[in-house]
Amino acid sequence: MKLKITYPPVEKHKLQRRHLLRIIRWPVLFIVVMSPVVNYIIGGKAWSLVVLMSIYMTWSLVLSPDLVEYNRISQWIKLISFSCSLLGMIDFFLAPGWAIDVVPIVCFGGLVITGVLFFTDIDRQKQNMLPMLFLIVIAILGSIVGVSIWRESSGWPLIIMGVTAGLLLLACIITLRGEFLRELKRRFHVK
Repeated sequence: MKLKITYPPVEKHKLQRRHLLRIIRWPVLFIVVMSPVVNYIIGGKAWSLVVLMSIYMTWSLVLSPDLVEYNRISQWIKLISFSCSLLGMIDFFLAPGWAIDVVPIVCFGGLVITGVLFFTDIDRQKQNMLPMLFLIVIAILGSIVGVSIWRESSGWPLIIMGVTAGLLLLACIITLRGEFLRELKRRFHVK
């Protein structure tokens, strides 16, 4: 019996990338260890947490991306979630007061681009629907909680983010019809 090899051979640029990651790993680890130490010695605000989140974001998105969920919708949602988390950390630790307006605007942009990526290639992207649904649910819940908690501000970014997420969910349900539930059952299938 002759076995057929189904995996492609390792390309030269992948081997070079692996070698580059081994070289970059040590300076990155040095910065990860030294930034909290320097922050502790200098004192003041916790800027080292923002630095650590930025390093993790860069490493995860650029230097070592996902191998399994590496598709355009998942990577875009990962970028949006990292960006919103980083903006929230900057607001909480360094300069408070502006994230309640900025984070919903960034999330709104992420919802619009995710919707465009999804609807331009529905046949291939419907299997990547689950990360988009998580973003939609988080945006709707964030909008509801944000509007109910922060009543003193106008809240228009939160409202627009929630309405956009709801419309995107409605568009997915209308476009996919029965396939919407079938895709959800596939994702949450338990034997």
